[in-house]
Amino acid sequence: MRLLDQHNATDYLRNAKLIVPGESPTVRELTGGVSNVVLLVERDPQHGDSFILKQARDRLRVAQLWRCSVERIWREVATLRTCQRLLASESASGAASGAAITATVPEVLFEDRDNYVFAMTAAPPAHCTWKSRLLAGDIEADVAAACGRLLGTIHAGAQSPVDVPAELLDRTFFDDLRVDPYYRRIAAAHPDLQPQIASLIASLEEHPTALVHGDFSPKNLLVWPGGLMLIDCEVGHWGDPAFDLGFFLSHLVLKSVYHASSGGGPASLAAQAMALCPTFWQAYKTAAALSEQGAAAVEPRAASNLAGCLLARVDGKSPVDYLAAPAQRDCVRK
Repeated sequence: MRLLDQHNATDYLRNAKLIVPGESPTVRELTGGVSNVVLLVERDPQHGDSFILKQARDRLRVAQLWRCSVERIWREVATLRTCQRLLASESASGAASGAAITATVPEVLFEDRDNYVFAMTAAPPAHCTWKSRLLAGDIEADVAAACGRLLGTIHAGAQSPVDVPAELLDRTFFDDLRVDPYYRRIAAAHPDLQPQIASLIASLEEHPTALVHGDFSPKNLLVWPGGLMLIDCEVGHWGDPAFDLGFFLSHLVLKSVYHASSGGGPASLAAQAMALCPTFWQAYKTAAALSEQGAAAVEPRAASNLAGCLLARVDGKSPVDYLAAPAQRDCVRK
């Protein structure tokens, strides 16, 4: 496997015929992820659109030792293509018409199976992560609603396992990158919670009803005026949609904890961030066409995953990077 970086990527692109002869794009590494090398290939418009080059690494960039097979990158490709199909079908039906924000996923452009590399379309230059906006105090209810519509559309789009590629029925990467470093790790750190966490893990296996993204968080939602793009699909699988719900909501709650020191009152940033939760949930229920019975069934499981993910982001293998104060982490634990 040839390891790519911003220095040798242009030669690789020439050899792979992904750029035209004589073209010299600007290649720079994008930061923020822990498990892959992600390179932005910025092209002169006369040669074509800029795009993203992504290569898996077997060791994740976190403080604790954490490895995962590079084969997971093909899981991401399969999930991206499935999500794109589901979103295109929804758009064609007209069900999402009238939404102020258009949600998309990147289009896969190229695969190199020997080197565990693929290329995909890039978000517009003006984008940023929703995480960065939330931490900066830009609390946008319309983005939360768009996220709810997006996730609801994905969850409702595949009705049974036969609607997704066979490889998405395998949960190995989800176990390696979510269940083990999140739930099993906090069970080891909090022995008194082991029965509840064991029940939570079992519940994930007992309710496989949807295509689960597995990393649906503000960090992986790129936003720009009128647009939103979901990225990082390497733990996609056929599983329990309650995980995506609890995982995403935990990030909104964590942002509220982060802003809690900014002051009280009904208009505080902490309260505004927390208010995004019902906004997201209502939009999700509508997009997923959840009946009252369906909502009542998934809500307790989503709440359990919310609690598990909150604890995992302070005591798991990959704690959030913006709650450094002991008091903030104690608040999450409570």
